[in-house]
Amino acid sequence: MNFNYYLSPYVKKNGSQLIRLKLETSQKDVQYVDSGISVKKNQWDDRKKKVKKHPLEEKLNASLTELQTSVEKLYHDNKGISAKRLLQLYKNSKKYDSSSFIDFYQKIVDEFRLKGKIRTADTQQKYITKLKLFASHVSFSDLSVQFAKDYEKWMLEKGNKINTVASNFKSLYSVLNKAVKAGLIKENPIRGFEIKTENTQKESLSHEEIKQLIDLEIAPRFKGMIKARDLFLFSFYCAGMRFSDVCRLKWGNIGENEIVYTMRKSRARAGSKRTIPLTPKAKTILENYKGKNNVFVFPPLYGVDEKDIAAVERKLYISNNAVNRSLRIVCEKAGITKRVNMHMAKHSFADFAVKNDTGLLMISKLLGHTKLATTQHYLKDFYHKEEAEELNRLFG
Repeated sequence: MNFNYYLSPYVKKNGSQLIRLKLETSQKDVQYVDSGISVKKNQWDDRKKKVKKHPLEEKLNASLTELQTSVEKLYHDNKGISAKRLLQLYKNSKKYDSSSFIDFYQKIVDEFRLKGKIRTADTQQKYITKLKLFASHVSFSDLSVQFAKDYEKWMLEKGNKINTVASNFKSLYSVLNKAVKAGLIKENPIRGFEIKTENTQKESLSHEEIKQLIDLEIAPRFKGMIKARDLFLFSFYCAGMRFSDVCRLKWGNIGENEIVYTMRKSRARAGSKRTIPLTPKAKTILENYKGKNNVFVFPPLYGVDEKDIAAVERKLYISNNAVNRSLRIVCEKAGITKRVNMHMAKHSFADFAVKNDTGLLMISKLLGHTKLATTQHYLKDFYHKEEAEELNRLFG
């Protein structure tokens, strides 16, 4: 690669021109790095590629030498890259602190927040806080497989569950891979560390328990309990629609016989737009909320500005906890001993579909999965129950 300084052809109002470092591997691969230094044409020696006859000549030339040296070092550390990639690496080296891993991690989280991914940002902010409790300052050079093992041991001793520890490390892996891509490090320093997970069986309500929930009489004054049951059952009747998607439903999403909406969690991928048939039982629940709000169907987001993403995410987080608390009270009164939460509506639907001989492809479509393998993995706990029943039928 060739490195040479040139004056920009653009002449500023004061008659000066910007000095730019040209990066070139071929005529088709040319990029420029702005030096931030501007001089007049008679103050530039194009043969020697230096500033001349300028009161700050020595200082400016020293800055140009420093810039070219830093760019050339980046190139030698990443042999064979294109001029375009080198420019990207140089810009990243200026954008991020090249030594502090925690500062880089924080910038990644801040970028998530700016992109409106508030839930992801909040979750990863907790991971950063936890990492700081383990080690207040972490540079890239501190990271190693041994560091990861020590951090894992510390989290387990603090009472973190295996899957919680795994979530922290999956985030670390992802951020370190971004650092590699940004050119801050050559390779992921904790590669080779084994992230351990454990399979947790999905809890669901049986059809009998769902019926107990439906049949429970709740006095009108207990509005929180009524709302919690309605949200759970509506999710169940809509193939396990996520709590956040239920809460975000607008009247504009509701047709005469179907709901058309975009799954918030998967909105960036193909297949995120879903059409769910409206069953009579789901319609009955909707009737209870007609006329209560012009925008949103269900109460959690009443009065919240939908354009204020942070406010929406904050209200959903608070509402999810409140609804789960009320739901547990409802289930206790209905004689259900399981620790129920909103996410169990999805598990309950899947279990109900399996037991009613719904085909795998149809379950996959109803759950909003784009790959059958995802559905097979998701349903394995429910099929285990079916396997036990079949063996008991054969040999009982």
